[in-house]
Amino acid sequence: MDIIEGEKLKLKGPLKIKDFMKLKSISLEKCELTSLEISGCSQLIKIDLSELFKLTSLSITKCSELITLNCSSNELTSLEISNCYHLNKIDLSKLPKLTNLSVTECQKLTKLDCSNSKLTELEVSDLIELNCSNTSIEELNLNFCPNIKKLICSNNEKLINLDVSICSQLDFLDCTSSKLTILDLSICSKSIMVKPPNMDIIQEKEKIKNIVIVGCTDVGKSTLANIITGSDYFSKSAYTASKTINFKKKHFKWNGKYFCIVDAIGPKLTTGNTLLKSVEEIFSMLEGISQILFVIDGRFTTEEIKIFNLLKGLIINIFEINILEYVTIVRTKFSNFKKKKECEADKNQLHNENESISEIVKSCRDVIHVDNPSVNIQITDDDDQYTVNINKKIRERSRKIMLDYLDEACQVDYFKLKSWDETHKLVAEYIESNCKNLSELE
Repeated sequence: MDIIEGEKLKLKGPLKIKDFMKLKSISLEKCELTSLEISGCSQLIKIDLSELFKLTSLSITKCSELITLNCSSNELTSLEISNCYHLNKIDLSKLPKLTNLSVTECQKLTKLDCSNSKLTELEVSDLIELNCSNTSIEELNLNFCPNIKKLICSNNEKLINLDVSICSQLDFLDCTSSKLTILDLSICSKSIMVKPPNMDIIQEKEKIKNIVIVGCTDVGKSTLANIITGSDYFSKSAYTASKTINFKKKHFKWNGKYFCIVDAIGPKLTTGNTLLKSVEEIFSMLEGISQILFVIDGRFTTEEIKIFNLLKGLIINIFEINILEYVTIVRTKFSNFKKKKECEADKNQLHNENESISEIVKSCRDVIHVDNPSVNIQITDDDDQYTVNINKKIRERSRKIMLDYLDEACQVDYFKLKSWDETHKLVAEYIESNCKNLSELE
């Protein structure tokens, strides 16, 4: 398909080219397209977009035979390429304004250079080598690149989180001039070359205490993760519209121990595929899980009961593990959390709810009460500043309660999962049969 005089056809704005099974090439010239989606063109070999000067967004998916992609739009800010199995090279040097890049399920594309760009979001899979130095990315997850050998992410002054926890083949890592403080390289060879050499590196898996946080959006789940880690990493604004990564995790050190907080997806995203990906991420924690925090902000809702029972059944039925010994209910937004009598009264009230809720509460390890009021308040007078200062102290008290509890709960015991290869099919079947009546929440 060659469109040379696109202006005569009035091709402006967005365009979708989908499911043209016999289409082998696309050439668009002199069009004023701003957004282009090409999908499901299984015989497509070549795409030439070199003269789409106004293009800002490009998505190419499920074009399995694609070999050549020519795109040099000075205005392009978002690029997605997925399931293009024969594509083995991309030139990003002519995309000076690119900020969002997703390249996944392109097995022949094993090397990628996206350095010296304005990138803020990067999502990749199946790479052997990656150079993403001199960008503005804040986090990088390479759990879908298990065979990566060389990673250069130097001079990324905003990079605060790097996950290479299942990259066993990694033998060279340069993260000079980043904000990284702790790095989990426990699955990598002890001979791995790391720059800078003075980083706090975890090299023994059994030393890490993994804490998974589960709960609906707006119950204080992400805030709780921030409180525990002493960071702002889990703020809602930090989440991207990622299509494959449905979790965030951060390592931190407290009282000489290493912890890893994993903020799992909220139930609104718990359709079959996204729940499956979330469970797969949990399986990447080879050393096991020390504690699961199920977050609520009041009484259990009907959907929260369904989510709890779904996850409980998934672990108990498939993995034959009594997961409830490792589950703690965290009651957030509880203003009387400092008063033991009030906490006990609330716990008793949960025990005396309907039979389903009572069974959940009694079966878990414990119920912990905290309050994490907002400190993101616009300060216009002394009263506002006073409120912020008070809220900071309340959050500090909540953090101490949580860390003291986790220090005790995560001593030695943990539950270890079977190999993902062994259980993937069983998990997928269980999720498919049990998610049918689960409505989407936020």
